Amino acid sequence: MNNHPPSSRHFGVDGCKGGWFHVCLANGELSGAVAPHINAIVAETTVADVVCIDIPIGLLDSGPDSRLCDTQARRLLGPRAASVFNAPIRGVLDQPSYAQANLLSRELSGKGLSKQTWNICARIHEVDSVLQTDAKARKILREAHPELCFFGLAGGRPMQHNKKTGGGFAERLALLERHLPSAGDFVAATLARYPRSRVARDDIVDATACALTASMGERWRSVPASAEHDTRGLAMEIVYCLP
Repeated sequence: MNNHPPSSRHFGVDGCKGGWFHVCLANGELSGAVAPHINAIVAETTVADVVCIDIPIGLLDSGPDSRLCDTQARRLLGPRAASVFNAPIRGVLDQPSYAQANLLSRELSGKGLSKQTWNICARIHEVDSVLQTDAKARKILREAHPELCFFGLAGGRPMQHNKKTGGGFAERLALLERHLPSAGDFVAATLARYPRSRVARDDIVDATACALTASMGERWRSVPASAEHDTRGLAMEIVYCLP
């Protein structure tokens, strides 16, 4: 994996009810905001920045197989494996309804489309479209998954508790503070700033984990170790770090 210049900023991005919650880590300081569209975040960045985003990048067009990165991520995560959804077939992204998308998925891959995946298809479509039209986006956006980020930050250990529980929140926040002592204050301030109807508690924690991972480019690993590429040339890999 390539190292990144010391002047770069590091972003973590997670979808939220208000749009996209993004965290910027620069010179050890955290800041966060909500953007309505992913292209607003791309416009805010420079080509020296690194953006780790919790959304599938690189999609299959047909066939029964899952992306190898999804399969390998689940294998690493063990008890948290269910947090990794199979990425959809690209053709379903512009379908007008779940029923039609599910039918097309069965035709193209032999497998149905889960409701969980359908619920984020609009976001996947948004990012996929930007990546196909914006050269800067292709340079700076990297796929991450918060549970794999936490796995790496914990030295290769999956989290013990579901992130939606009080124990899961405390476990993840403590891990962030171990690497970045200001994380607790940042999360508390962000919780006070945004209502849960716009940004959920786990959105903040997840985006912070992605930003911290983005800042550790010299320690990145990826699944798979050698990226596959889709028919549009997009790498199908998920990055994480092992400090």
